[in-house]
Amino acid sequence: MSAPLVIPYFIPHQGCPHRCVFCNQSLITSKYSRNSLNTGLPDCRELDRVIQKYLAFKGDRPRVELAFFGGNFLGLPAPDIKRLLERVSVYLECGEIDSIRCSTRPDTITEERLELVRDYRLDLVELGVQSMDDTVLGRAGRGHTREDTVRSVQKLKEAGIRVGVQVMAGLPGDSRQGALDTAGTLADLSPDLARIYPVLVLAGSTLAKWYEAGRYTPLGLDEAVSQVKEMAGIFDRQGIPVVRMGLQASEMMDDPSQVLAGPWHPAFGHLVFSALMFETACEEIDRYLDRVGKRGAEQVALMVHPRSLSRVQGNKKENLEKLAGRYPGLKFSIVTDNGTAQGRVRVKKALP
Repeated sequence: MSAPLVIPYFIPHQGCPHRCVFCNQSLITSKYSRNSLNTGLPDCRELDRVIQKYLAFKGDRPRVELAFFGGNFLGLPAPDIKRLLERVSVYLECGEIDSIRCSTRPDTITEERLELVRDYRLDLVELGVQSMDDTVLGRAGRGHTREDTVRSVQKLKEAGIRVGVQVMAGLPGDSRQGALDTAGTLADLSPDLARIYPVLVLAGSTLAKWYEAGRYTPLGLDEAVSQVKEMAGIFDRQGIPVVRMGLQASEMMDDPSQVLAGPWHPAFGHLVFSALMFETACEEIDRYLDRVGKRGAEQVALMVHPRSLSRVQGNKKENLEKLAGRYPGLKFSIVTDNGTAQGRVRVKKALP
């Protein structure tokens, strides 16, 4: 089935009672909020404009979802939430939009808020968890706790709403093992999906001041890829899809005056998937060599799904170079095969 068309409507910082040390939502969304939610009068005309713009690109996709991103949607004043949902209801009723999703903080999931949105086809709530370590959460200025996340996941599941979790790698005071523990704890809660973001030092954030004062050192790109790869593997082993790794590319993200430091790469997710595919390929090659011995494996074919071809090759085909270095004397060829599951590798003797 084709992926749905997701219409993003950003509400930078709106509904947020705290300003996290790493945050500058206006930069991340590449715009400043043009609505007037802080006045209690949501700009539904702007919402209509965004919806109409994206609906023009629906094509043959079977579903359309409206997503409130960038702020703390369920932390908005109740009248503002209702006004926005009522406006989207016009599109729900005529079938142009099928469902709504939003991102919000774990501590805003209350019985009152869930009752407020009950009749508006809110299908998915993504929780800005970031960490399951209360000390790390406190240092980041999150203002919520590990227990808030556990409780909110349970409440959403009881309400029949799908749950997404957003986590970060490289938070101040966190460690590699701490981030892996966060991923493991969240995976045990069985969310429906996950997103993993390495921390970047954004201009205008508290973290930028800490970085400039030498109080914070971000992850390097290689370390971030390695750490996020392990976090993604934890979710994957429990059948939880990781739908994004790294922030989406934009003009702002390539501006060194806005992104001051950190593991930024326009294809960060591809780097992680390529690292995962390299590990998978090595595991399958080792199994194959154990079966046939090195004498029978001078030429090896790696069978991959066509959609996995770029990932097994790696960024700038670096995986092929790494395979040659790890297995000297073996010659590799890559063969696309629709019968191989995406993200997997099958190994066989190459045909002469």
